Amino acid sequence: MTVPNKKEQRAPSLRACLLGDRLRALREDRGLTLRYVSAYLGVDYNLVRLLEHGEWRSHRGEVVTLLDLYGVHEHGERDFLVGLARDAFRLPLWEGDFDAPELDVSTLDSLWLESVAEQIRCYGAALVPDLLRTPGYAEAVVRRKHGPHASEQELVWRTRASSRRQRGVFDRRPLVDVRAVIAEAALHRPVGATEDTWRAQLEQLSKGGEHGSVQVRVLPTSASYVPGMDGTFTVFDLAQSFVPAVACRPHAHSVAVHDGRTTEWYARAFDQLWDAALPAAESARLIGDLVAETTARR
Repeated sequence: MTVPNKKEQRAPSLRACLLGDRLRALREDRGLTLRYVSAYLGVDYNLVRLLEHGEWRSHRGEVVTLLDLYGVHEHGERDFLVGLARDAFRLPLWEGDFDAPELDVSTLDSLWLESVAEQIRCYGAALVPDLLRTPGYAEAVVRRKHGPHASEQELVWRTRASSRRQRGVFDRRPLVDVRAVIAEAALHRPVGATEDTWRAQLEQLSKGGEHGSVQVRVLPTSASYVPGMDGTFTVFDLAQSFVPAVACRPHAHSVAVHDGRTTEWYARAFDQLWDAALPAAESARLIGDLVAETTARR
């Protein structure tokens, strides 16, 4: 490793910070100093300090050496941290795609969270949540949101990326627990697509999203005010006990990533929205009635 200059440094990703936080906690728990660890690795003292602050990357081998030094042998934690070292500064699945637009750090963090979370709790205040969108609905949203500023190539990529994200979640084993609350008003919003596209989206939702690990509830317009109901957001829960839940919400053409107490607020807000929403069976009937109404108008 070499010391980064100021031009090379950039805002650390959530992935890099999580890795650094865990390595620092492990080191302190073992009663080791930064100077001891840097001497053990044979690297500059400042590099270990920067690594623990998520500001500089380490080679996979160096992280493996640190885990050996700290006595981390449990496969789940070890594999997770080695994976973090690989993904902390670059996500090849998304950044290695020639057709992909430039994605900022927060967007990449949210994509990574989606790929590793064991539970995903999402609330859609105005639109159907990303993971439950049909290809036609997803394309309609992409074209309305990015159309004025993006090339046709980028629009096609973003539409395909929606399906790729869904496969990355729903094809994983063990199954990811996905809970979605959708405001009733969002079900009446056709997002500029044809009525057939809108109907297909409703039909899929009426079946619970067509994935056995998905639970869908509708928040009726008659529901009393619940904090958080006015804004779309997602809470990601990871299997690792040392990683707190993380919340993301849309922000311009990116996402805002929150952790700590802010995430605790979003997690409580989702649970309140979940309790205020209609049970699954009633939600399915409500959506089914909307499908029947749109079919009758044909």
